[in-house]
Amino acid sequence: MNKLCATVLTATLALGPTYAAHAGDDARAVLEAANAAWNQALNSGNPKALAALYTENAILSPGNGKTLVGRAEIEALFQGFVEAGVHNHTLEIIETGGSDTLIYQVARWNAQGAAVDGKTPSFGGITTSVLEQSPDGTWLARSHVWNTEQ
Repeated sequence: MNKLCATVLTATLALGPTYAAHAGDDARAVLEAANAAWNQALNSGNPKALAALYTENAILSPGNGKTLVGRAEIEALFQGFVEAGVHNHTLEIIETGGSDTLIYQVARWNAQGAAVDGKTPSFGGITTSVLEQSPDGTWLARSHVWNTEQ
């Protein structure tokens, strides 16, 4: 990644959950920044910040055969996760691709749930997300789908 792109990523991360980098320079760096913001929002228990990382009309499928559309439905889902004690969420990128204004990732996700009887459950799976660049240069999730390992 060139020095200018690194500076832009650093500056935009300091300002909030937007990613004003040019994906052609380094889509992986944009996705790493997006993943860091996503993990930070969930792990700090902030479903509103999570929903803000999605486009207004984003589509999310949490692996149960259903789809949610829009930030309000997405925020409600993540509110339930926060209330259930989901924490320590991580993402490990497997593959990236895309163009200058539309990028995707396939990643491995892991998280922990609230402790029950002194045991903290761990779970994970595979996720695919598509981010699009808005006219102001920010990157937001347009589509997000995940599954859970059995």
